[in-house]
Amino acid sequence: MIFGLLHGDLHQQGIIESICHLASTVITVTSGNNAHHAMAKTVHRKKSGKVMREEEFFSVTEDLTLSIVKGPSQSGHVEMQPDTKADPASNLTFNLRLSEVEREAKEKVALPFVFSQEKKSALLKQSQGSGRIIYEPDASDDFDEEDPDDDLDV
Repeated sequence: MIFGLLHGDLHQQGIIESICHLASTVITVTSGNNAHHAMAKTVHRKKSGKVMREEEFFSVTEDLTLSIVKGPSQSGHVEMQPDTKADPASNLTFNLRLSEVEREAKEKVALPFVFSQEKKSALLKQSQGSGRIIYEPDASDDFDEEDPDDDLDV
């Protein structure tokens, strides 16, 4: 795990955004509405792609201890909510969604190579065959007992 401290007033906004994009967790500390209170905004990106956000208000007392306090209109702990993603199919010129009738018809289609349990058991059942190969030569077969490689130019 790597920790870093980045002062936003010393770097360009593009660099800050790039580093925040690379980080799995970003904690942004801003001053509150008076000198004694501040707010910490936490954005945590999980490996699954889910983004969790949290806001906490805190204050630093005279003896340099940290205490979480309630904000003016919010509690100190805000319920974590995942980011909502935009629907990629919303602005298309064609329809990717299925109606209920289309969905039912799709579910009824028998797919090739998808066998019922009955057919699977019949195909996988051990048979009592002998495994012999029976070859019946055709009239066009050129079979010579004396030299099987007669057709090769050696």
